[in-house]
Amino acid sequence: MSEPNPLDTPSLLSLEFHTRFLPRLIRSRIFTEEPPGFHRSFNSNLGLTFLLFVCLLLGTFGIPMALQQHSIIGWVLSGVGIAGFLFIFISSIIAQRGIRPSYENFQAWTFIFFLFLGFTVGLFISSTNHSSHGMVLGASVSGILLGYGVGIFAGLWLQCLGWISGLLNGLAAVSIAGLIIVDMMMLYANIF
Repeated sequence: MSEPNPLDTPSLLSLEFHTRFLPRLIRSRIFTEEPPGFHRSFNSNLGLTFLLFVCLLLGTFGIPMALQQHSIIGWVLSGVGIAGFLFIFISSIIAQRGIRPSYENFQAWTFIFFLFLGFTVGLFISSTNHSSHGMVLGASVSGILLGYGVGIFAGLWLQCLGWISGLLNGLAAVSIAGLIIVDMMMLYANIF
């Protein structure tokens, strides 16, 4: 299975893009042993990843303390956490400035996440209206199609976030399992 050449990318509106290029691209991104630049990005961004999670924890614990208990420590923790998170997030985007997104670094798990999210939203909308099985199917297929379109652009443009895009792509991969469980529960509720 050869990886698609990004220079030979067919037009987004062509049938070849959706039937040949995109499926091969997704397969190559999911079934490669290591993503491009893995060693470099893992080693250089491990400290930033740890710092990002520390900032999220500070904000998570500080905001409730500040709002519920009116604690000065809570305000300090939440302020440091939010400021640190914004600094890391913005510096990641700035570091990526000038680099155009390419299919070479396409975020496949993000694309697949939006497919499942579209299905879940369609299923949820149809199940809340107590629709017939045909309406459930139609809404689910419409959700998949919407998720497909959004997923292509999200998988491509998420790269603009810099190294944080790898974290979000990994979170999308893990979130797919949760969406599958939610979908199965909604399907079970609709059938019985």
